[in-house]
Amino acid sequence: MNRFGILVLAAGRSSRFGSDKLFATMPDGRPVIAHSLAPALEFSSQQKLPLSVVVRANNAELIDYLIQEKIDYVICPDAHLGMGNSIAHGIKSNQTWQGWMITLADMPNINIHLLNDLLNNIEQDTQSIVRPKLLTKDKSIPAHPVYFPQKYAFLLSKLTGDNGAKHIIQQLKWIDIVDSQILMDVDTPEVLQTLHKQKERLT
Repeated sequence: MNRFGILVLAAGRSSRFGSDKLFATMPDGRPVIAHSLAPALEFSSQQKLPLSVVVRANNAELIDYLIQEKIDYVICPDAHLGMGNSIAHGIKSNQTWQGWMITLADMPNINIHLLNDLLNNIEQDTQSIVRPKLLTKDKSIPAHPVYFPQKYAFLLSKLTGDNGAKHIIQQLKWIDIVDSQILMDVDTPEVLQTLHKQKERLT
């Protein structure tokens, strides 16, 4: 049975980064997009779940990459209006799924262990929103991916603007994560430089 699918949001404009951050080089020489997709693709294959990447129409480099890697994608025509529009388009393009695990293409440290923890919690309660969080001394920091069951399809399909699904995520099931590096997203060149310096210290 098609329980749910994995929706990867990759339609941003990388405005803070200054160039397409998804093709910025990680310390091992691979681009950010390869790191972000690797655990999702492994998880998709292991669990026999569909996966689709939401891209903007003018990102020819990313579209060519996905075609070359034989990864399914959908083009969001109004991605420039914000993440909410990308989510809505991804939901409408995959209406037959029984739920959506929504993840971000600029988070290269998400790993298969986190995805399996999410799955375990989803299977315990398939009708609740499930989201990881990092516990620190002072606060809890929300993380990704976030799972939404089918009953939220209509609300998700109507999202617009830059706030994503924040107003939908009210009552949900949290799971705890302990590795703060998982939260890293590559929004600026400085973040990538930090990664390179960390690798240099380890070699």
